[in-house]
Amino acid sequence: MKENKIEKWINDSNENKAYPILILKVKDENIENVFNSIKRLNNIKRHFFVNKVDYMQQENKFSLINQILIIKKNLYIPIHEMKNNIRRGGIYIEDDRSIEIFINALDINRIDSCNEIKYEVIERTDFLTILQDKTSLRKFLFDRVEILEKIGIPVLDQDIEYYILVLDHYIKHNVIAANLIHKLYQIANLDFVSSSRAIGDKISLICGVKSKATHISNISMSLRRYVKSNIKVYDLNFNQIEYDTKLNIASKLIILDSKDLTVEAISKITELPFCEIEKLYKQEYIR
Repeated sequence: MKENKIEKWINDSNENKAYPILILKVKDENIENVFNSIKRLNNIKRHFFVNKVDYMQQENKFSLINQILIIKKNLYIPIHEMKNNIRRGGIYIEDDRSIEIFINALDINRIDSCNEIKYEVIERTDFLTILQDKTSLRKFLFDRVEILEKIGIPVLDQDIEYYILVLDHYIKHNVIAANLIHKLYQIANLDFVSSSRAIGDKISLICGVKSKATHISNISMSLRRYVKSNIKVYDLNFNQIEYDTKLNIASKLIILDSKDLTVEAISKITELPFCEIEKLYKQEYIR
């Protein structure tokens, strides 16, 4: 049976150890009422840390436990603190009736009513699994982008058409734009703090290949609207790191200068083409 995340959050909050951020998106006219309704539930044994979006610049911090954030429905404000804290996960509720049931459940600890609450879970997902599941990739990307934008974390820095074009190319050819794969890494890991270079290094380590420049004509000339000529891509058809490792092993075997380690033998050991080993032999002995 699938775990009810709201029920777990309430149970954990009773022991002051609810870790994910609970995010409520409410109408302007209800924000004070919701804020006060939750604040009055605090007591000696249990405490909720409640922030309103318009308080964020003043308080400028989140609690590590029992954190509830209230966001106005008709106001979009990027929240810097959210980027720093969302990696621990979140639970998002925007349905008015569900918010009412949630507050009531907090008040009287009525766990059985949690099944009536409509909510979305924001949590980390295995990056490589998402990347390889091409049938679900489009839905994952745009669904996750939508929910993140709702909580004040803008993700995409190009038009939707750009991502559709490069996503279609990846699905067909297994060559993915650096911009797209960086976004996928961020939203899968909920990492909006690491630098672009740090993320690129992690992607190269996971996928075994570094990014390289290619002309947009190799993907789609429609990209001219967004990119002048070249675009960085990761060719996931080729594992550069694995290849370099095999070359290194082959070079060391050649240096051993054993009569048993012929070109053919080293080719079989390293699973590299005969011609590659022969080239290494010439580099080592013909100077």
